[in-house]
Amino acid sequence: MMNADKKRTQILEAAKRRFAHFGLAKTTMAEIAKDLSFSKALLYYYFPDKNALYAAVLEHVINQSFEEMDIAVDTIADCYEAMMFTLDKRIEFVTRYYNLLEYSISALQQVPDTMACVLEDSKDKERSILAKILQKGIDTGQLEIDDVNETAEILLFALVGMRFSILKDIKGVLFPTKDEFDRILALQKKMATVFLKGLKTQAV
Repeated sequence: MMNADKKRTQILEAAKRRFAHFGLAKTTMAEIAKDLSFSKALLYYYFPDKNALYAAVLEHVINQSFEEMDIAVDTIADCYEAMMFTLDKRIEFVTRYYNLLEYSISALQQVPDTMACVLEDSKDKERSILAKILQKGIDTGQLEIDDVNETAEILLFALVGMRFSILKDIKGVLFPTKDEFDRILALQKKMATVFLKGLKTQAV
């Protein structure tokens, strides 16, 4: 069992490098197998097709990244600081896995349910982290919120919408520049600051 788990992880790591660099369309199972010196038959033993492998890679990187983010947020007492840290990590994640994430979102209507489920789970994980930050603000007396989960969802919609609004203007570019990602981050931080100020506890 341990050997099987190790091989599965090796496949996921090799596929992650391929998908993150070339995207789904330009990656083949044969190339991934060659990278690992595995047979294609072994890949198909673990994953029935390329879409299934892609969905597994997506789940793998999301779980890894969000688990690290979630643990780190627990160590930050101030909700404003925790929010800025999370935004830094979000853009770092998006930058690193842009080819992986952008294909999965743009092709969401055409992909198997397994991939849609992974993306929905990612949304739930991210909303949970934002809710934890907002709850931290309530517990420390910094924020006043009636419905934490609903407020976290509104904030998430705003963050994602801002990223798409900026990136849609650079269609035809294979990969956004660092300046473009920096602009997204700067605007998201400004928006989050305004958002949190609006939730600030009113002095009596």
